[in-house]
Amino acid sequence: MSIVEKWAQQLNDLGRQSRPCFFLMDFEQQLPRVWELAAQEVDMPRFSFPSHPETGTPPIGLLPPKLLADHIEAEDFERAFSVVQAGLGRGDSFLTNLTFPVPVQLTAALEEVYWQSEAKYRILWEDNFVCFSPETFVTINQDGYIESRPMKGTALDTPAARKALLNSQKEIAEHATIVDLIRNDLSQVAKKVRVTDYRYFHKIATSRRGLVQTSSKIGGQLPGDWKSRLGDILSKLLPAGSVSGAPKPATLDIIRRAEGQKRGYYCGIGGYFDGETVDTCVLIRFIEKTNQGTHLFRSGGGITARSDWEEEYNELKAKVRIPLSGVTFTLH
Repeated sequence: MSIVEKWAQQLNDLGRQSRPCFFLMDFEQQLPRVWELAAQEVDMPRFSFPSHPETGTPPIGLLPPKLLADHIEAEDFERAFSVVQAGLGRGDSFLTNLTFPVPVQLTAALEEVYWQSEAKYRILWEDNFVCFSPETFVTINQDGYIESRPMKGTALDTPAARKALLNSQKEIAEHATIVDLIRNDLSQVAKKVRVTDYRYFHKIATSRRGLVQTSSKIGGQLPGDWKSRLGDILSKLLPAGSVSGAPKPATLDIIRRAEGQKRGYYCGIGGYFDGETVDTCVLIRFIEKTNQGTHLFRSGGGITARSDWEEEYNELKAKVRIPLSGVTFTLH
């Protein structure tokens, strides 16, 4: 049995017994973890989800953390971008998500970032990473209705920028591709899959004027015994389409060649099963602590044949922010 199959079986067993748990899966599906909440394991991450708000008390005397990001060489990005474009040109992929690790200097520990960041999903795994993600992967309600809400297309939260995003042919094509991919993914595990809300605006808290992304809702009905198959269901949907691309197998090969390194838990998923329902997020907006004690802010976006490398380069930089009012950001 592979490590992913063991992870899936563990979730199946916990689901069958309605035992609450928290779980992680990395992008490459090599480092899966499951923590049963009742066990109170020592290395269990802290997390704050809509269905599981943070109830702890933050440390006394927290100061707003400052983030200093190193310069991202345009030539390095353009080189990786060209690898992606070559794959798109060959027809190997219609959409490829390209990401970069940006070295950053923090004035605070990851724990302090966790307590002071604002996001729909927050996760702190001590000495590993902090994540403040706005993006849902899938949710499953008590009746077995599964829904995904991919987010694609980012812009400043201004009327002009919103209009440009909504009318961009590149963004229109990118969003349609992801929605189609997610619909196909969900059809592997659910019936009556359909899009219920298409390309609506979703606000993202940031340290400046704020960003918006376009999102859609796609859902379907799982079988009645879905809890006893929880791990198998999630495994079939990985990796998340919004942070990989379409079609998945060939696109993942392009990602490996363009990025030249593993993403690790970045662009993986984090999830909470409360015994009756499931809520999961895509691990984006992510600061990782390296083995050398330094930090990387991982960022990226979707690339299509219509993409312009300078626009994508600027979008990547725009995402290197901590979503907290008053946090300073400098890119030099």
